[in-house]
Amino acid sequence: MSHSEGPLTHQQVQDFLHQHPDFLLAHPYLLLELNLYNDTQGAPNLALLQQRTLREQNQQLQKQIAQMVAHAQENEQIYRLFSECQRRLWQCQDVSALTELLSQELTQLPNVNHCQLVNLSDDSEQARAVNALRHSRLKDSNGYQGRLNRAERAGLVEDEQCQSFALYTLGDKDNPQAVLLFASHCADHFAPGNGSLFVSELVSSLQLRLQHLA
Repeated sequence: MSHSEGPLTHQQVQDFLHQHPDFLLAHPYLLLELNLYNDTQGAPNLALLQQRTLREQNQQLQKQIAQMVAHAQENEQIYRLFSECQRRLWQCQDVSALTELLSQELTQLPNVNHCQLVNLSDDSEQARAVNALRHSRLKDSNGYQGRLNRAERAGLVEDEQCQSFALYTLGDKDNPQAVLLFASHCADHFAPGNGSLFVSELVSSLQLRLQHLA
């Protein structure tokens, strides 16, 4: 049978802490489990450190809650804007009105500075730039979110402050009719892996409306 060691003595704990004076600093949350108060002598320095640890933990929790609330409010705003835009799509009687609606409504989204419906059959610098991206960034997918290099950005939008982009093809996968283009000054606003639930629903509705207007 194996011989198990008995519980540590007070002297062993004391010796260990003497040999490792920074042990509690390296393991601050251990302080939360210690009773450091003395009714006659008041709170020693360790108790003050415990209070500081609790205060920092509370501040971190408050920060996390504030971030969650802000994120929820932003999602609600995005949902309302996309829902209103989808409703108004069916009031547009031509592609020009549709393009104006998308530009006006969706640039109200947080950190979205530009939104355009680009007709791929147009003879314009922007249409040529988007067509080039269709054969590169959109080659294996109907959507792309992320940054673009200088050559790819050329002719895409006039605003040189735009740092991240999102593009979604509309129509047949092999021969799309148009691309919905978003651009943001924020470098990480559009990034690979970002969710696209709301915009996917809009793209589906937009494709149907374009078919009716064709």
